[in-house]
Amino acid sequence: MRSSSSNVAASVPAPTVENVRMLGGFADSAMAGAAARERELARLRDVVAQYEALFHAAPVLINAFDADGRCTLWNEACERRFGWSEAEIKACRDPFALFYPEPQVRAEVVDSVGPRPSRSFREWHPRTRDGEELAVLWSNVSLPDGKVVNIGMDITESRRAEAALARMARIDSLTGCWNRGEILKRVEDRLAAARRGEGGPNVALMLDLDYFKQVNDRYGHLGGDTALRHFCEVLRTCLREQDSIGRLGGEEFLVLLADSDVDVAHAICDRLRASLRQHPADIDGAAVALSVSGGIARFAESDMSASDVLRRADFALYQAKRAGRDCAVEYRA
Repeated sequence: MRSSSSNVAASVPAPTVENVRMLGGFADSAMAGAAARERELARLRDVVAQYEALFHAAPVLINAFDADGRCTLWNEACERRFGWSEAEIKACRDPFALFYPEPQVRAEVVDSVGPRPSRSFREWHPRTRDGEELAVLWSNVSLPDGKVVNIGMDITESRRAEAALARMARIDSLTGCWNRGEILKRVEDRLAAARRGEGGPNVALMLDLDYFKQVNDRYGHLGGDTALRHFCEVLRTCLREQDSIGRLGGEEFLVLLADSDVDVAHAICDRLRASLRQHPADIDGAAVALSVSGGIARFAESDMSASDVLRRADFALYQAKRAGRDCAVEYRA
């Protein structure tokens, strides 16, 4: 007599068994596919996490803004340089107004990150939370989904170094005054402005330290350098903010008095001579009283170059020397 299990197996049609096997295969395949998809999702999440970490930790400025001007990305470099945290900047309705207070400039910046951003680097000057003006090269990258990511390089220190070097090229290293080339350029600039009808009258004051050779002979060139620096320090206290001092060479200086007349020049010379008497130079412990002679020349409509102005001021200075020094003479035709 056959067992009941044998009867059951015999009663199951062969195609049904094959179907069960197929279903089992589908189940195994589905489980394998789900595992593969889970691994792929895990890999993608890891990639996203790595890119997020890259964006936030990158040593360049990276940010992004939506169509309404709201910040959507603000990395750590931006936080450190600008002073606003990611939460603060994302909560701000108009963050561009923080960086660019000038409406016209702000409009240009907003336009640069619009639907057709420029990928070439352009220099902008945003402000930090403390009010510092930066120099940043920004490039705007358009992503496949239409979003724009801004990548910036902070070149503030480089620009400051360049400005310092450019200034050094125009400064007399001993006295800190403008050098000959720069002061003559400033005279030329004022002449050009006068020809355009801009600004007021201008006066050139040429100054020369009296008996400076005797100071050099007695105290040496280092002592002479001390005397020149002292003279310039005293002279600066007698001038106005808009006036310029330049060293023409040796102990000879030129002062450009903008928007001034000869009365101002005479008053400055009087103050300078009195101050030099009251405050002698300290040279190797010795109190050395200095005096100065001055030649005053107005700018004239007929002046074609700085040489014309200097020629008259130099002649007036020569007259002051002949008059006994320690005085100022105005040029008269």
